[in-house]
Amino acid sequence: MPLSIIGIARDSLKFTAAKAIAALAGLGVTLYAAAILLPEEYGTYGLLVLWLTYVSAAAPGIYTAASREMPVLLGQGKEPEALRVQNISVSAALLYTIIPTAVVIIVSFFYDEEIMRYGLIVVALTYAAMRISGIWANMNFTRERFNKVAVGNLITAIAAPAVALIGLHWLKVYALVIGPLAAYIILMIYYLTRGSIGFRFVLDRREIIRLAKVGLVLQGLVVVLMLFRVVDRTVIASALSLEQLGLYVFAIGFLTYAFSLFEDFTRVLQPVLWRHAGTAESISRGFRDTRRIAVYLALGTAIVIPLAQLFFILIAMLVTKKYTGSIGIFNVLSYNLYLMAIAIMPTLILNSSLVNRQKFTLIFYAAGLALSVGLDIMVVRLGGGVTDIAWVAIGTQGLVTVILYYLIKRHVFDSAAEFGKFALMMAIPFAASFPFYFLHVYLYQAITNLWVFTGISLGAQIAIWTLVVLIFYREYVSRAQFRAIIKEIRSTLPGSRREDTDLI
Repeated sequence: MPLSIIGIARDSLKFTAAKAIAALAGLGVTLYAAAILLPEEYGTYGLLVLWLTYVSAAAPGIYTAASREMPVLLGQGKEPEALRVQNISVSAALLYTIIPTAVVIIVSFFYDEEIMRYGLIVVALTYAAMRISGIWANMNFTRERFNKVAVGNLITAIAAPAVALIGLHWLKVYALVIGPLAAYIILMIYYLTRGSIGFRFVLDRREIIRLAKVGLVLQGLVVVLMLFRVVDRTVIASALSLEQLGLYVFAIGFLTYAFSLFEDFTRVLQPVLWRHAGTAESISRGFRDTRRIAVYLALGTAIVIPLAQLFFILIAMLVTKKYTGSIGIFNVLSYNLYLMAIAIMPTLILNSSLVNRQKFTLIFYAAGLALSVGLDIMVVRLGGGVTDIAWVAIGTQGLVTVILYYLIKRHVFDSAAEFGKFALMMAIPFAASFPFYFLHVYLYQAITNLWVFTGISLGAQIAIWTLVVLIFYREYVSRAQFRAIIKEIRSTLPGSRREDTDLI
């Protein structure tokens, strides 16, 4: 039976709803912070976030390996084995959490600036609370308890911005880091009381070593991915001014909100896909449905790119005028929305326990990271700025994404011609979205009336995407597809009998 894209989308909407609330609340915090903080102060906040990002990625990956094995075990009905893997991995992860927390607290005393010293102590406490709540959330997610995790996400979506907004006027930068700390403490209490995973503290040296061998590669990939996504900000923080870092962080923050809309779908897809593939008659059969999913992701993210560019320009010009310097940065970075979203699909396939080729994902992302570091340093030495660094981020992510899709060719496609047709369907949306970069640059310089600007941009978007869909994607958005969607939605409603449908 094929994967239900509508079923996955329905479950992901639970998280997207929470993310939408978080995005709106976070947008409010961002706009309010932009009115209160100078770009240099926003740069200090960006530096604290970098610390949290780095320390969060430093882990042996034991429970990450368990999260990969458990969906297959659960799909095969091996609940006791899955529970044992969970308990051993969580026990090891909890013990490890003590080390990074202590390291960040110790490092804080080496900073002379009071804001960094106390800010890092808050970061250390945030890391500990985030780690514990994250472990419980991940295990609930792995067991496909999506409602439970969606409520947890809603808690952080409301609590973090609420605390930040309340304290921003008095605490300035501190409020932006105290907000997440308060949210993760509440979330930790929620999971420990409402999200039981049947945890019992168990240590098994042999099993920990076995999981660590796989987990180190998977966690290595997490670290490399994290470095790959923050190397631009790291170079800016070390070589350019805090003002430029603040402009860059402000721009990339909006991209994070947009990316989250598609990230939830792929997060829900991960355990469902791995469980489904584990019960299929062959690897290629188990991952066959990812082809259509990838095309929908490519088309959806490409359509959002020019909308996001237009939205950011309006926000910067009408509300956060101190950050108009971020417009060019965001217009470039917005293309990473497409590249990062579609890269998740081959990563899921290569990292699955069935294909077990996570080392190739690690190798090529590491190579992309090295290339990105080299190009960023070269750009800075040649006198380039933050916009040039943004172009480097797009170029290296694009290169890695192309390589990842090539690596899954034999696991998903039956012939080179089939793969070629798929590659074309994936590339067309990106090609159609790229001219909007030049259109928006031209309109921004030539038209002073923002409403005329908006009308021309929206008109061009409607015209281009209508033509693209009618010419190339009629089989993906045909009447038959919509009938299948409606039939599946009806079958999932309470009181309806679930029927097999021709899924999109």
